[in-house]
Amino acid sequence: MTSDRPAKTILVVEDEPDMSIFLSNLLSANGFCPICAGSLTEGLKQAVDGCPDLIIINAMLPGEAGIRLYQSLRTNHRLCHIPVIMLSTLDSSTFYRCPGAKRSPTGRHLPAPEAYLQKPPEADELLSVVNRLCAAP
Repeated sequence: MTSDRPAKTILVVEDEPDMSIFLSNLLSANGFCPICAGSLTEGLKQAVDGCPDLIIINAMLPGEAGIRLYQSLRTNHRLCHIPVIMLSTLDSSTFYRCPGAKRSPTGRHLPAPEAYLQKPPEADELLSVVNRLCAAP
C-alpha cells in the first residue's frame, strides 16, 4: 500500500540511546519519518529548521531541558502550533508540579501538551496517539 502523501515528520528529542532507537524504529516501521535529537539545543534547531508535524520530548532531559524545550516551543509563534507528546518516568500529576511545566519563564500560562505518556511507552498506545495527532487538521 503506497500513498501519494509524504510521510509525516516526527521530531524525537530523547537523550537515552536505547529509547531513541526504539522510538525511531517504531515510527519508521509505521510509515513516519523520524528525526532524532539528543539535547534541547539540537531539538530546538531541528524544530526551527524542519517544522515537524509532531514532536516527542523526553520531559526529563538533563537540567530540566525537556521542560525548557517545551516552553521554547510554546512561546515561539512559528512552532507553537506543533503538537507535542511528553514522555517521562514521572506520572503526569507529579510532572505538572515541576516548576515551569505550566508556565513560561516570564510567567505566561502554557497549555498542556497534547499527550503525556509514561516511559517506557507501550508501542500500540504511542502509535495510537501519534496517529491521532498526525491526523488532526
